[in-house]
Amino acid sequence: MASSRMLYLILVATVATLGVASCVEGQVLFSTLPKSLVVTAALPDGKPIGEVKTGEDSILVKWTVNSTASVDAVKLKTKLCFASESQVLRGWRATNDDLKKDKTCLYDIATQDFSRTGGETTYKLSKSIPGAKYFVRAYAINAEGKQVATGQTSPNKVANTFTVIPISGRSTSIDIAVGVLSIFSVSALFGFFIFESIYLKRKKAV
Repeated sequence: MASSRMLYLILVATVATLGVASCVEGQVLFSTLPKSLVVTAALPDGKPIGEVKTGEDSILVKWTVNSTASVDAVKLKTKLCFASESQVLRGWRATNDDLKKDKTCLYDIATQDFSRTGGETTYKLSKSIPGAKYFVRAYAINAEGKQVATGQTSPNKVANTFTVIPISGRSTSIDIAVGVLSIFSVSALFGFFIFESIYLKRKKAV
């Protein structure tokens, strides 16, 4: 009986150890990544970004590798990230050192082949992007799909950020539909009053 219990405890401990080891092995901490990438973001004409509107404006993102860095990667992923002031009291945007749990950068910009000479991409702001202050971050991804280096336009998520202004939520087609319905409603109401007036006059005549 005692030997069976001991064997069971050893089995449980082994499984738990393997689970923790697997979890740790798959974990990538942002604080451990070398800041080997140089990232910039501007308007397509090269001017600094102040305010941009979703569904209308685009931003030009450029990246390169620090000349002294050695980065073993196959892909380069750029992401749109919340600035610190747009994370306050918003747990769904919270920063976590574990990149699997981190919610700072919820919006993908582009995934490109990695090159030491760098690259660039033009990103049109999606209408689904909420209004907030943002910066751009880049990750170098290795053949196993793990982040191995990073860089961002704002070193502290405070300076060098830009404001995204959301769309009002109404499109031209919606405005047209509202106008048609309004005209129909007024016409129907006017027709009802005419019908009622004629009906009352006929009733009095009888």
